[in-house]
Amino acid sequence: MSGLTPKVKQPNIVIFLSDDHGQEDAGCYGNPDLKTPVLDQMAAEGMKFTRAYTPVPVCAPSRLALYTGLYPHRNGGDRNHGSIREGVTTLPGYLAKVGYEVVLAGKVHVKPEAAFPFTYIERDEVPAFLKNSGEKPFCLIVAFNAPHQPYFNMKGGFGKVQPKLWLPVNKETLKYTAAYYDHVTMLDHELGAYMYWLQKYGKDQNTVQIYTSDHGPAFPFAKWTLYEQGIKVPFIVKWPGVVQPATTSDALVSLVDVLPTILEVAGHAPVADLDGKSLLPLWKQQQKQLHEEVYAAYTNLGVEGGNEYPIRSIIQGDKKLLVNLRFQNMLALESMDARDERAVIDPLGILDSWRNSNNPIMVERAKAYKKRPLFELYDLANDPYELHNLATDGSRENQQLLAKLYRKLSEWMRTQGDHLATEMILYRD
Repeated sequence: MSGLTPKVKQPNIVIFLSDDHGQEDAGCYGNPDLKTPVLDQMAAEGMKFTRAYTPVPVCAPSRLALYTGLYPHRNGGDRNHGSIREGVTTLPGYLAKVGYEVVLAGKVHVKPEAAFPFTYIERDEVPAFLKNSGEKPFCLIVAFNAPHQPYFNMKGGFGKVQPKLWLPVNKETLKYTAAYYDHVTMLDHELGAYMYWLQKYGKDQNTVQIYTSDHGPAFPFAKWTLYEQGIKVPFIVKWPGVVQPATTSDALVSLVDVLPTILEVAGHAPVADLDGKSLLPLWKQQQKQLHEEVYAAYTNLGVEGGNEYPIRSIIQGDKKLLVNLRFQNMLALESMDARDERAVIDPLGILDSWRNSNNPIMVERAKAYKKRPLFELYDLANDPYELHNLATDGSRENQQLLAKLYRKLSEWMRTQGDHLATEMILYRD
């Protein structure tokens, strides 16, 4: 499908974009504690992706990548609260050329706003927009604030939760998890309201609906890191008559794939030199894989209290390499290093509870969050929570794998215009 003919009615496009929602935190992704009936129904009516990644685990750069189809260093917005380069075309600019009205409702978090010619509305204006949208095709992005921290419990609290397998278990960690789950529940409720308005005004049939998140939750070893819990995001697509219901894809995909997919759906001519690829062959089950590898990058700059702690990562199949280029430093950022009086419990409370524990595993885990080795190599098939670093096991096979992934990552950084690509040469041998 290279484009739609003029006789074919262009579908509407709705993207539901949540804020800080990890992939494993929904019923349809196997979480036994969470009741997310709206997300679960969407997955039952569409296709669920199990290996979808954001290119960067903070809000603004993730959104800039999604709206440009380019990884952060190519579009220029690699720092949080950063701006894309002059001349980079964005989603609303592309879609306007093929007759779409492009609306962003809710969280913005893009710079400069002049480069993103959305029609900006508040989320409570969405029902009126849908009622009065007429026959002109539209792309509507509903950008939630949930389940972003600070976390507070709803009346009565969430209740008992299962421990996160990637975190040490104590009462503080469980309390934090329960508070976060409250916010996921609120997200699902809010999502259900927009589903209702789509249906009420007859906009749910000839419409592509996508649900995803900008990155994972504000836990240690999640947001602000390139571990799986930081960059692996939920991704569900529903398109009646095109996407077969109750299907699952384990293809490696990235949020940079969203823009080229939408352009193809809308009938826009293919755009050369994007980092992303159209997901339509996966949606239509015409192929099983799209990328040999996906990448992620984090600078830790642009966040409050953040120091220079650049991390780069490549995921190829089930193997993953992380390079902590300033491994001599101690990771610092205010969200993990300062109290948040608004919250029932904050990330510092978790880390302090580990540091002050008599359990040596908790103490070491707290240290590992702040200071990491140069190389981290993981076998995600056997170690999905990245608890066993194969870069240090002395195995010749793993050292060869590390070298292969390192070369690919270095070359990718060079082609992206990453200013730290030259430093990768220092470690090449």
